[in-house]
Amino acid sequence: MIIHVMGASGTGTSTIGELLGKELDFDVIESDFYKWEQTIPEFQIMRPIEESNKLLIDKIKESKNLIITGSLHSNSVTFDYIDLIVYLKCPTFIRMRRIKKRDIQFGRNSLKQEGEIKENFLGFLFLAKNYNKLGLDKRSRASQKWVMSSCENASVIEISTNGRMKKVHDRVLKKVKDFVDNFNKSI
Repeated sequence: MIIHVMGASGTGTSTIGELLGKELDFDVIESDFYKWEQTIPEFQIMRPIEESNKLLIDKIKESKNLIITGSLHSNSVTFDYIDLIVYLKCPTFIRMRRIKKRDIQFGRNSLKQEGEIKENFLGFLFLAKNYNKLGLDKRSRASQKWVMSSCENASVIEISTNGRMKKVHDRVLKKVKDFVDNFNKSI
């Protein structure tokens, strides 16, 4: 079974994906690590789409149960493999606060840096803040709605993540466990 956990940056896709992976005993991957070359600082050089697609498909084929977090809008070759989409929603002001807090917790403190690191983070903040306005070529509401409508074999669960993560996790886990149980009974 392949589960795709997606939503705007700051909705908790990575956090929820990791928690689900532990609870369900699924492998978990972050789509960004298949889309970007591993650099320091991160997310500086994007992989060619063909390479990104191949890496993702190879991982999907080798995994019996897999959770993919992040955004797959540029990797449509993966759509036929997805059984469930968990779409996370959260108000922009909460997402922005989470993103800035996470940046500091990871030791980057990008807004206090100079030059390219700060500029790149400001660009990321702009994209995250404008998630509802951006087009299909970015991680946006439009591109993720397109993914949901294009994954013809996938069921979709939409969940709000504005609240304490423990309560959000419990809600998500219950809905996903119910889906997984029903899915396994049907095969």
